[in-house]
Amino acid sequence: IELKSGMLNIFLKAGIVFTQVDLWLGLSYCDGKWNKVTVNKEGSVVSASVNELREQMLEPHVQELNVNSPVYVGGIPPAIQNFYKELALEQGFGGCMKDVKFTRGAVVNLASVSSSAVRVNLDGCLSTDSAVNCRGNDSILLYQGKEQSVYESGLQPFTEYLYRVVASNEGGSLSSAWTRVRTRESVPQNVPTPSRVHSINGYSIEVTWDKPAGVIGVIEKYILKAYEEDGPSVPITSAELADTSMFTGILTGLHPFTNYAVTLTACTLGGCTESLHALNISTPQEAPEDVQSPTAISFPTSLLMSWSPPKTPNGIITQYTLYMNGVPIYLGNGTKYVVK
Repeated sequence: IELKSGMLNIFLKAGIVFTQVDLWLGLSYCDGKWNKVTVNKEGSVVSASVNELREQMLEPHVQELNVNSPVYVGGIPPAIQNFYKELALEQGFGGCMKDVKFTRGAVVNLASVSSSAVRVNLDGCLSTDSAVNCRGNDSILLYQGKEQSVYESGLQPFTEYLYRVVASNEGGSLSSAWTRVRTRESVPQNVPTPSRVHSINGYSIEVTWDKPAGVIGVIEKYILKAYEEDGPSVPITSAELADTSMFTGILTGLHPFTNYAVTLTACTLGGCTESLHALNISTPQEAPEDVQSPTAISFPTSLLMSWSPPKTPNGIITQYTLYMNGVPIYLGNGTKYVVK
């Protein structure tokens, strides 16, 4: 099933029998509204309808259609495409789909049943201005001359445009089919500050954020960054999150009992933008690390024991315990003790 240059084409190959249904739409579907497409096979009749338009063909020999393989929506992998070169399949679908359903069963939730998806935004339409960008009858003349290439500027980012070439000579002129071209994404704008930061322990935090508004294009990944307050402008740790359907992430590699400023970065193929402001958080205390062994100064009948604070206190030290032969002999917050 393909939609190309205003024509909805249905190709049905069952064994050696090949049936094709062509439904001419023109640019009637380029109105910025949803269009209902139905493809049906009942007995020998293969039909296609879009809104109020309908076309059908009769199969030369009636054969039952049993589908026992994966169903590809919007395009097929190159490895599969090589097996069906006679269909002359085009590039993947550009646009929006919803309420996909088959004869048997309810509406299919594409986001939940997809085994793999490539360059797909499952949140819905990328833009609502298709009525403007999908026109063609009132297309403008971009170039006239003998050159075979032209550069056009001033276009909108991540927007689909239609182009065609008209070749002319003394005998007349002929137009090519329309070609769809999409401009690249722009760098995200107005990336929000994380909405919530929660400490899991002294070494990791959970960060929650809202989806950036007004992003023109598909967000490829999010990046969480943590900076020490009053520290260098280089983040202490960061985490890249490729699942852009999730708006919660875990940031690890932090230090206990430390103040951090957490930011969110959103990336498209056009580049990355970090939130202008940060959300502050203080990690909780954890048990001390790198506790130093005591040292002793010897006297005839006593020992002066002393010790240094832990190299990594991970908080405020409230008590030291000194052991002699496995028995505690001192509890307190001092760093010296005389054993008599």
